[in-house]
Order: sequence, then structure tokens, then C-alpha cells
Amino acid sequence: MRVTVEKLKALNACLQQVRLFAELFPDGADVTEALCVAHADKFDWDWAARHLLPAPLLADYNAKRAPLLADYNAKRAPLWANYDAKRAALWTNYEAKRAPLLADYEAKRAALWTNYEAKRAPLLADYDAKRAPLLADYNAKRAPLLADYDAKCAPLVADYNPKCAPLWADYDAKRAALFGRLAEQNRCA
Repeated sequence: MRVTVEKLKALNACLQQVRLFAELFPDGADVTEALCVAHADKFDWDWAARHLLPAPLLADYNAKRAPLLADYNAKRAPLWANYDAKRAALWTNYEAKRAPLLADYEAKRAALWTNYEAKRAPLLADYDAKRAPLLADYNAKRAPLLADYDAKCAPLVADYNPKCAPLWADYDAKRAALFGRLAEQNRCA
């Protein structure tokens, strides 16, 4: 199989992988096992399999990849457990040192917040008192405009709804039939 930068771009490969491929293989490359092994740590092989292999080969790839992944996970598990145990002790130490700092911060912040709230309440009340007549004036001036708009739209809606109803019914019938066909195929598969 020959792979080129253009082919990867056409398949929407990620920009970083396309750039790396272009750097390593400016004229493209014929894919071989040796080439892939030589660049094993550079490319996303699962993406390549999904996008470059035909379905039967992709199925074979996935079947053969499964035990490799299981082996990797089995070997990684004790390493992760060791890391996680050591990390847990470090996290506990961090939390113990952080707790009094956070408590101090929260105590100081609470005083600031109380001061802010005390000053904010009368300012908000003044704002609300000054805004109320402005809003009432706006709503009073807007009401006839909205009523006129609604009156002019009513005949349009009355004309649109009867014309649209058969279209929706046709779409709904076709959609239901499509779902039914796919469900039957799934049952037969």
C-alpha cells in the first residue's frame, strides 16, 4: 500500500501526524512491516488501520491487536499499582499541608465577602429603583409594536401550517419506513 501526504490529508489525519509523515516521507512511502516497526513510536497505528485498511484486514488487525493490548495491560497493572500507591502517600501529604492554607484563605475571603455584600445591597437597591421606571416605559412602548407584529404574523402562520402539515407527514412516514428497514436488516444480520 502506498501512502502519501495528500492521501492522509484527504482522510483528515491530524495535522501533527501529516507534518511528521511529510518530514519523514516527502514523496510518500510504500508501507512495509519493516517501515512500520522502524517508526512504531511515531504514528497512530489504530487510526491508520481504521482509515487505510479495507474492512476484512481491519477486522483481522483488531482481532490480533486485542491480545497484544491485554498483554500490555497485564504487564502495566503492577507498575500502575506501585505508582498509584506512592502517589497516594504524596497526595495525602500535600492535602495535609494544603488544608490549613485553604482554611486561612477561606476565613479571610469570608470577611471580604461580608464587606462586599454589605456595600452591594444598597447599591443594588438603588439600581433596581432607578431601572424599574425605565423598564416599565420600555415595556409600555414595546407592547403596541409586539401586538402589531403578532397581528400581521397570524395570517402568515394560518397559511403556512396547512401547507407544511402534509410535508411533515410525508417526511415522518419515510423516516419510519427507513427505521423499519434498518431494524429488519439488523434482525437478519
